[in-house]
Amino acid sequence: MSAGSGQRLTPPQAGRVFSILTDDPREPLHWLAMMEHELSLNIVVFSRLSPQRLGKHLKLDRIEFKWLSESMDQHALSPSLERIHHSVSTRISGDSGIIWIDGVEYLIHRQGFDAFLSFTRSLADELSGTNWTVLLPFSPLSLEGTEIAHLRREAVPYNIPTLSSPIVVEAVDDEIEETLPEIDEPKVEEVPKPEENYVGNLKMLSTIAKPSFSPSVLRRRMAQWREMGLDVSELEQVPYLDQDSGYEIYLDVEGRVRRAVECERRIQMLQIRGHHVEAAKMRFRIMQLTGIGDVESRLDELLSGQL
Repeated sequence: MSAGSGQRLTPPQAGRVFSILTDDPREPLHWLAMMEHELSLNIVVFSRLSPQRLGKHLKLDRIEFKWLSESMDQHALSPSLERIHHSVSTRISGDSGIIWIDGVEYLIHRQGFDAFLSFTRSLADELSGTNWTVLLPFSPLSLEGTEIAHLRREAVPYNIPTLSSPIVVEAVDDEIEETLPEIDEPKVEEVPKPEENYVGNLKMLSTIAKPSFSPSVLRRRMAQWREMGLDVSELEQVPYLDQDSGYEIYLDVEGRVRRAVECERRIQMLQIRGHHVEAAKMRFRIMQLTGIGDVESRLDELLSGQL
């Protein structure tokens, strides 16, 4: 089958690490599904998406995948560069195929850009002479210009052709759905109504009290945040944890969401003053809920004396 305007679907060059610059790092998963479907390639995916959400993009029974999460799920892998590196090194010792590592922004936030750059270089060295390719999808809005330049040198950008008919996975595998634990829920299940405090597309929602905190309440709150465009993938591990640990993670994410709402208010002020590119970069970072402290510091610097 062909991709784009009559182009033949071909895999990227083996033995290399490539970056994929995209506004939505998950959109190219349709291309990855096509590579597996049409060329029967071995596909290995390391993703921040839970199995339930990844299953909406790829047929999980046809690929190997790891959920970059601290949860106790059988598919989970701690999101550390060392563990990912070890897993990749083990896999490329034989066969051939494509290894997909998303969550680049998240990994950089956790362990620093220099560490991630070293990780990329090390992978490039190990891939040399193998029949494997590593792809790193990320948004250029998530990094500084100098960081993008450094990463592009180690992982040359690869342009994915436009697909004429991307694969759509009809449903999540029943077996995967059953892995979610059953948790007794308290009687109070209503998500508090949002306060009348809107900033752009972001809304300041009321805190969910611990007695009201349950899997169904959490799912609705996550849906509210995702509708705003916020990346709250971190909360997908909560159903696997005890209530105290899960609620603690929820409060941490909620705290960052509230900081993001306040940042958005100030980003709009920055945009009014003509800093459109900087505002776009900041907005992307706060929607990912990473690097908010850096955004706050930069806003202080740019708006100092102008408020």
